[in-house]
Amino acid sequence: MNASAVTSTKTNRPRIGASDECDMKSDTGELFRDGTLPPILVRASAGTGKTYRLTARLLQILIQGGAPETILATTFTRKAAGEILDRVLVTLAKASTDAGELAKLRQQVGIETLPHSICLQLLHRLVANIHRLRICTLDSLFTQLARSFPFELALPPAWRLTDEIEEEWLKERAVDAVIAHLDPGELTTVLSMLGKGDIKRSIARELLNVVGNAYTVQRQCKPDVWSKLVAPKLPEQAALTQAAGMLRTAQAKGKQIPQKLESVAGIIERGEFDLLSDDTLIHNIAKARRTKQVVKFGQAKMPEGVDPYLDVLYDAVRSVTLAKLASQNVATSDILSAYDYQISQLKESLRVLSFDDVAIRLASTFSSLDRSTLSRRMDGAIDHVLLDEFQDTSPAQWQVLRPLALRVTETDESTESDASVSEDEPVAKSFFCVGDTKQAIYGWRGGVAEIFEAVADEIPNVRQSEQNASFRSSQVVLNTVNDVFQNLHRHSLTDDAGLSDPAEKSMHEAKAIVRFSKSFPSHVSMRPDLSGYVRFETSPKVEGDKQERSRACFQLAAQRIAELNQRMPHAKIAVLTRVNATVGRMIFELEQLGVDVSQEGGNPLTDSPAVELVLSALMLAEHPGDRRWWFHLHQSPLGQIDGMSPTWVREYIQESGLAQCVQCLAGVLAPICDARDTLRLRQLTQLALQYEPNATSRLRDFVRMVGEKRVERPQAAPVRVMTVHKSKGLEFDAVFLPEIDGSLAKQSPMCVADVPHLGQPPVAMSRYISNKSWHFLSGQWQRAFGGHVAGEITEALCLLYVAMTRAKQALYLITPPAKDDTKSPAGLIHQSLGCETSMREGDELLYESGDPEWTTK
Repeated sequence: MNASAVTSTKTNRPRIGASDECDMKSDTGELFRDGTLPPILVRASAGTGKTYRLTARLLQILIQGGAPETILATTFTRKAAGEILDRVLVTLAKASTDAGELAKLRQQVGIETLPHSICLQLLHRLVANIHRLRICTLDSLFTQLARSFPFELALPPAWRLTDEIEEEWLKERAVDAVIAHLDPGELTTVLSMLGKGDIKRSIARELLNVVGNAYTVQRQCKPDVWSKLVAPKLPEQAALTQAAGMLRTAQAKGKQIPQKLESVAGIIERGEFDLLSDDTLIHNIAKARRTKQVVKFGQAKMPEGVDPYLDVLYDAVRSVTLAKLASQNVATSDILSAYDYQISQLKESLRVLSFDDVAIRLASTFSSLDRSTLSRRMDGAIDHVLLDEFQDTSPAQWQVLRPLALRVTETDESTESDASVSEDEPVAKSFFCVGDTKQAIYGWRGGVAEIFEAVADEIPNVRQSEQNASFRSSQVVLNTVNDVFQNLHRHSLTDDAGLSDPAEKSMHEAKAIVRFSKSFPSHVSMRPDLSGYVRFETSPKVEGDKQERSRACFQLAAQRIAELNQRMPHAKIAVLTRVNATVGRMIFELEQLGVDVSQEGGNPLTDSPAVELVLSALMLAEHPGDRRWWFHLHQSPLGQIDGMSPTWVREYIQESGLAQCVQCLAGVLAPICDARDTLRLRQLTQLALQYEPNATSRLRDFVRMVGEKRVERPQAAPVRVMTVHKSKGLEFDAVFLPEIDGSLAKQSPMCVADVPHLGQPPVAMSRYISNKSWHFLSGQWQRAFGGHVAGEITEALCLLYVAMTRAKQALYLITPPAKDDTKSPAGLIHQSLGCETSMREGDELLYESGDPEWTTK
């Protein structure tokens, strides 16, 4: 790049001194030939230096002369954002004084002649303007954008964001309001339609389920999204009468078919078609239609001449089944509309918004704002966009980010025609996006990994690159990862991959697995000297239910961890589970063996008996007649407080506030508590201080929050237990996976969305219907339902990939005895690795690779 490629910054921008800037031009004049950084999409596998690559791009922008306020780098956690900023500052600081570090930086940014002086100048510039450098989470970015456009987004004055716990409270209050505003007749009708004619015992719980599963998706759609599924008309009565008569009088051999036809004829005459929705005969009729074969029942063929009447029967059952589904959709739409009104009114009155509220409002208006307005409101134009962990982006988030991405990848002609662009822009705009669709594990939170694939089509001239060389894991671990995911086709789950029938759920599952396996790249370790070990084994065989079998896995894992922790007390060891519910059980087993263990993300403060006592005092004030709280308090020092009573607690809170009351009660207990409980009491007081500014009038709301909010210990233990989701972005010397026996697929969803265009809202939505009834659906809906199933299978594979790639040196896989082809992660691993030993027996070593004595290397 010649000297003119790095022009002086505008006077209103933070800038280095004039003489320094001249030095910067001359020193970097030969480093960039054309002054541009091409738009790039990086597919970075686990441990391959994703943050390193993003940091390199950020440093390249700064070295070219990019102003800090023109840069936007987004990621998904505050921790990741902090890590990126730390790396930039530390890298520049070290390179400004150390020749070795400067050489590393030159290699990182691809500038062989980068001098110490430029690094020091950039460091000074960044420190002086660090408040203008946007390296943030999407939550933080969207909040800033919302505060910049309050009128366009119709935001209430002095609004604030809710947290997950407060959002749940508001949801419950809104559902209560929906129930209160419906008269009993309307409520009964709606609930009957929601439940296919069955009225659930808990009205509020049923409505909360509907809201929790469908509201976030529906609110991005057009009002008629629930009316797209239309049921066909019922056959004419004359045709039904004729069909009943012909089926009853059909000449069939044996006893089974005549009895079945007689039964079906009676159902037709009574009009009870809903009884046949899941009937084997109806399923066989549908399959025969699709495969152009004759209809069978059992092993026998139906008599000749009845096919037209079986078609009438099928059409009637299909009409009734889809009509009931359409009624469910209408009821769901009505409930969600009523809920939307109530929750909107409630949040408006409280002047609060959730992150989803902000994202959706931005998505609907952001793309229509012109560049000059954006620059003015955001205190400067964004010329460089860097997106991290993009595979977890939701459609609403991409609708906000897309205009920014498109604006920084405009052609020169479009830029010149934009009067808002500064005359003396120092560097060309740039776009950088990094992610890994193999690590897309936040589909339940709205993330859509396919949007990552759409970037290549939507961003002009974007280049794509892959990173599959790991700087984290040993080759032993990576060989196992490669063998598992590149050989998934060995499992019987993939047998139906060759089918072309969208009504078959197994086809969608099989194709998803095969697609994941075929696209899986070989991983190579950049640490060839790092020793490694992988062990796959079954736990002892025990009698009992699934919980007992899981407990045996956890106990074996705890034993292995205790032994490893004793040999390597400073090694970082992680136990990764699939769900939160099992984290506590694993911690219990480890503590039984005396292992110092912590939970990533923390535990609720109610894990402390001392905290429970303070909460009992608050509940006593809320419910004076409940003798449980009296009994609990009088067995403790709190019961000895002079005048302790519900009135005493209430008056203390009214006069001094909740936090002061909690601090007083904690002070009574602290002298007899150990260090752990004392810490938890102090954290309880801090939680009360945070809660007090937005406290409700009900003490039980605070008590409930304490029971739900997770609070971390100040220092993590060497052994940490967490879900796979919590482990994202982390690495450990050894990883234990004791919960790989669960089903690959989740429970059936409550609703399914039809999303023909990635990054856009759904065009249609429907309540879920059993996969045995998919043959009733049109091809459009079969593909939508199948796509949802395929997405869940893919996410399960991503979860397994993330779990296995957290390990640096050792990976321990433990499963209870089961069939070899079980449809679980353990079954996939067993078949993919070609294990010769069966999984049916307990205490069996199924697979071993590497050095068992890796701890001594």
